[in-house]
Amino acid sequence: MEISVLRLGQLGTNCYIFYQKGGSKCGVVDPGGQGEQLAQWLKGKGLTPEAVLLTHGHFDHILGIPGLRAAWPELPVYCHPADFGEGETTGIFGERFPTVRAYGNITPYREGDTVAVAGVELDVLETPGHTPGSVTLRLGNVLFTGDTLFAGSMGRTDFPGGDEGQIMRSLKRLGELPGDYQVLPGHEEQTTLERERQTNDCLRMAMRG
Repeated sequence: MEISVLRLGQLGTNCYIFYQKGGSKCGVVDPGGQGEQLAQWLKGKGLTPEAVLLTHGHFDHILGIPGLRAAWPELPVYCHPADFGEGETTGIFGERFPTVRAYGNITPYREGDTVAVAGVELDVLETPGHTPGSVTLRLGNVLFTGDTLFAGSMGRTDFPGGDEGQIMRSLKRLGELPGDYQVLPGHEEQTTLERERQTNDCLRMAMRG
């Protein structure tokens, strides 16, 4: 399995593209904010996305959806229903942005679901706290942690729907997963779960709780 990362949008969101070496199908985790650019990159690599998988519903992780659907109109988008949004827009940073619901044709996934994309299966782990519907996606020995677990820190909980108690329980859950994993977060650099167990004060505090 190959995994590429593009940093897209005004907040530099990590968009991950996973695909089998030599294959033409791929999956996209969190398309960021430049969907047209992402679509051109995929076409340049000879890749066709089979699904978009969202770790949560914040604008900087979802604004690339229209650009991808302009190229692939039937592209499925998966999101936890708690992050669909109440209406078609939501306010953050003093601006209005589309919700996940606004894009239509969204497939819900929840704890325990398995999604088959590009010849592999991803497990859905509910890890709320940054948002009510935040999930971590497990692909083999890789965790796509969204804005739950970062290298050396954790996601903010001061946005609407954030909950510090929840994110600490989510961090504890991730920290207690057996073995080691490559951690691919929604922003900044990649890390490993064992490294975070040893050095991340947020995760260490959560695991003591």
